Amino acid sequence: MYRYSLGMYEKALPDDMPLEEKMQIAKESGYDHLEFCVDLNEERAARLNWSVEESEKWRSLSVRMGMPFTTFSLSLLRRTPLGMLDREKNQEAFRVIDGGCRLASALGSRVMLVNGYDVYDEPSTPETVARFYENLPIAIGICAYHGVILGIENAEMPFCSTISDAVEYCRKVPSPFFRVYGDIGNATNAFGGDTDRTVEDIRKGKGYVTSLHLKDSRPGEYRFRDYGKGHVDFTRCVEAAKEIGVHLFTAEIFCDTSRDYIGYAAEVARFLRSYF
Repeated sequence: MYRYSLGMYEKALPDDMPLEEKMQIAKESGYDHLEFCVDLNEERAARLNWSVEESEKWRSLSVRMGMPFTTFSLSLLRRTPLGMLDREKNQEAFRVIDGGCRLASALGSRVMLVNGYDVYDEPSTPETVARFYENLPIAIGICAYHGVILGIENAEMPFCSTISDAVEYCRKVPSPFFRVYGDIGNATNAFGGDTDRTVEDIRKGKGYVTSLHLKDSRPGEYRFRDYGKGHVDFTRCVEAAKEIGVHLFTAEIFCDTSRDYIGYAAEVARFLRSYF
């Protein structure tokens, strides 16, 4: 019997909404877990400084509510990607990863996502790629020490735009604590909407993909595309994910405060579950 967990991305709801309210809405909207986020938002970035007592409070609440933080998005690392040539920035990246792992462990998160970038706000070069490979084993070692799986996400840049790209990084730096957190919307964009190639890309992730972001997209549009109105073939992509043994999924919804965002979150849950 196939079982799966469908989570809701925390940023499906407004930044200023209390975390406990987000957890309750996710549960009432039909999700199994909430993807916790530490990113460039000042308040969420400050979560890395939570005390042991604060972390334990939220983990206990997640257990009581039946809304675990199974996956953890560390998109704060976008500020200091592993390919930056500034050594001080590299050390900051390691501190962010270590802090993320400590918090993920305290909250009970199993998989910590990092975006597939060598650099973000500057051009990728052979030197930044080399620095990424130099720093990657250190980052993986930090995660292994904490017992947290580091999941690299295929993103919107050529450096790691497909699931196959992410798999290659895992092959080059092998570790049971380094896997792929795939994104079917980003993969579909990488192949120009070609479903056959996208499905084949997902299948190439067998043995490496630990989790998948489910979202829709259009050429050049990686966020805010309504589900069912883009070019992602959810039927075939979900089937391919099931074939390779993926059981952990998250609806990567981005909040649009001009609409009924709570109703939309519930609508997306129903939409996605129809493909399972």
